[in-house]
Amino acid sequence: MSAKRMDLKKKSLFILSGVTNPLGKHLAIEMCNRFQTGSLVMLIDVDDECLQEVRKEIESLTKGLQVICCNLMDWQNADSKLFHNLLATVLSLPQQDGEKQEEIEKQGGGFKQFEFALMIHNEGTFATHMLMEPQNAESWMAFATQHLYAPVALNQEFIKCAALKDTPKLLININSQFMLQPMFYSSLKCSCKKARDMYFRSIASDESLTNVTVMSYAPGILKTHQPQYDDNNNVINVSDVINGDEDGEKLLKLPRVEPKQATLKLINILEEISFISGHDVDYYDTYVL
Repeated sequence: MSAKRMDLKKKSLFILSGVTNPLGKHLAIEMCNRFQTGSLVMLIDVDDECLQEVRKEIESLTKGLQVICCNLMDWQNADSKLFHNLLATVLSLPQQDGEKQEEIEKQGGGFKQFEFALMIHNEGTFATHMLMEPQNAESWMAFATQHLYAPVALNQEFIKCAALKDTPKLLININSQFMLQPMFYSSLKCSCKKARDMYFRSIASDESLTNVTVMSYAPGILKTHQPQYDDNNNVINVSDVINGDEDGEKLLKLPRVEPKQATLKLINILEEISFISGHDVDYYDTYVL
């Protein structure tokens, strides 16, 4: 596969799944700064207060972007049917300026409304303040539903959406190189993270002929990351959790990253540096901003 660059300065459909963690707000604002007037933004999460706050900030950009907030109430109820209905509802909404939508062109049944469709998967609670092991089977299922099944279900509906049939698409999985390392008390998080990473790699191959591009992006170890505690509320040193793993120790020595800095680096990779669809890209791969 050849290296790709993306032109974000288009009339776009932008879906951001997960806005409540430290990276979400910056992803929303900085991405929307690139899109052209008439773009449609769809924010998905479970915290209505946070959704509305980010919506207001995007609308204050005065770029004529339409922002739709989708409160799932609970990630455990997220499935293909729910995401199908959300997309169908959002894509049938009139444009913000009140003009009628263009007639559907029957060429393949797709809209000619958007030049580009981008979806960023930022949902999840991988950077938790509590160690998560041991867990019972029910806890595993609940965690996997949010961090693995929900992104798969959303991807399926996004990729096969008839209204976006001929629209170039980009899927971005917010990843963590650190969480791909084996660690004590982290088999639940690491297993889901590794499975999710492999899923996005596979999607890049499966959809390579359908104008779908895929990236997994690791934003670095954020400065906002909180210390971890055990069940007795004792602070856990992260270096003890990795148990001397060489790759993990190298990561811990790298500089901490501000959320906005990580977001701008992602945009720079998309627009300037280039990437290969399906490959993992890490903030620390290069310090060039």
